[in-house]
Amino acid sequence: MRNYSTLTEEELLIRLQAGNEDAFTEIYNRYWEKLLAIGYYHVRDQQAAEDIVHEVMISLWMRKRDLTINSLQAYLATAVKFAVFKSITRNKRRREIIEGQALSEHISDIEEKLDAKFLHAYMLGAIEELPEKARLVFNYSRVEELTISEIASKMDLSPKAVEYHMTKALRALRETLKKIKSFFI
Repeated sequence: MRNYSTLTEEELLIRLQAGNEDAFTEIYNRYWEKLLAIGYYHVRDQQAAEDIVHEVMISLWMRKRDLTINSLQAYLATAVKFAVFKSITRNKRRREIIEGQALSEHISDIEEKLDAKFLHAYMLGAIEELPEKARLVFNYSRVEELTISEIASKMDLSPKAVEYHMTKALRALRETLKKIKSFFI
């Protein structure tokens, strides 16, 4: 095995393009720290800088036969800067997407709350418009959670009359909901 540390850039490039793994290892070892410093300078994150340098080196190996390189050091430094730019752009896009989704979810939550408040207010208005006995029966049943017999006793009505007024109230409220259903679709 030859000592690759004494080879020039040009000699390493020729061997790299021929698929020589030892030449690639020497290039990796020779330029790793310089490239890492360039990457770190731009991203200020050790792991991200290491990932970027790894990506550049993998790309160098994968494209070794297709590349025309005059200065290996300049090529690698430029490749790292370009990879940094791509990484920053990709991360910015990710953040924008995440922030956009969060904003969209927040807006949806607000819309749902407004819809619920509107519906609640609208239904309270509809309940107020019910005939008096139907309104009282509905409130005793749904708000105070009284049974049919308790309502009958409290209002001095028969249980059948309470059921009649409850049916009347529910039917009227159902019709009200049908009228405003298109608002929520």
